Amino acid sequence: MHFQNTYAWLILISSLDIMLTWKILDRGGMEVNPLAAIVIDAWGMQGAIAFKYALMMWVILACEFLARMRGNAGRLLAYTAVVVSATPVVWSLFLLAVHEFSPGTLD
Repeated sequence: MHFQNTYAWLILISSLDIMLTWKILDRGGMEVNPLAAIVIDAWGMQGAIAFKYALMMWVILACEFLARMRGNAGRLLAYTAVVVSATPVVWSLFLLAVHEFSPGTLD
């Protein structure tokens, strides 16, 4: 593996995204990502977890493939994946911080 530390960050941040999404939905919020909303509606949080980890695996495989062909492109994709995955985590933390923790307030 070329970027093990970056992949560990990707897995951590993606796991936080799943946990925070569950917490927001549990408190009456809604999923704003249309694709994730479809997955959650169809298969629940278990489906969302499977979808998220499958997507992470696909990104890691793409990074590894790119790293073998063009090392810098693989590194850039890995770093970009971490930053993109961190965006909803930061937003979710913001929502949880500014709203009261009663059901129905995170819409």
